Amino acid sequence: MAVMLALRLLPPALALSALACSNVAGSLGNPGDSGTCSTNTAGAAAGDDGGDDGGSPCNPGDLDGITGGCYTFDLTVDDTGFTPIILKAENLAQVTLTLHNNGTRAHDFIVGCLPISYAGCPPQQCFPSAANIPPLQPGSSATTTFATPNPEGIYNFRSDVSGDSQLDSDGGVTGIWGQFVVQ
Repeated sequence: MAVMLALRLLPPALALSALACSNVAGSLGNPGDSGTCSTNTAGAAAGDDGGDDGGSPCNPGDLDGITGGCYTFDLTVDDTGFTPIILKAENLAQVTLTLHNNGTRAHDFIVGCLPISYAGCPPQQCFPSAANIPPLQPGSSATTTFATPNPEGIYNFRSDVSGDSQLDSDGGVTGIWGQFVVQ
């Protein structure tokens, strides 16, 4: 949190280069961002916070002024969890995700939805169905490609094979799960 606060205080060009120093999967310049797609930083360079970019009420504007890019993730699942457990990408980015099952039983990859509360809009925003990977047998891998949604937020992902995870009544997840941060 302190890093993000510090980045917000930096001039946009310095904030963007500071992001390249992060070691979080999916941060610019680190594993997770292949750098082969365009990233729109025009809004950030102009000091635009994205809140007034004319987005529809059901699809709000970008909050950090940066959208797009290409991200590649190698995600491993075993009988106790995912590695890494946090993935980060910009909204409206192209993602290629490969899931490796190193467990002793089948596991899958399902991304949950983000509840939204905009009048006249659907009650949630979800990743496209192409983001989900069906159950993989032990030792198997599968790759999927998809676009991250807008709005920004923290979307839970999990393995929903019987016995792997459970959705809690408060919206949380227990068991084999992680978070996909769309920024």
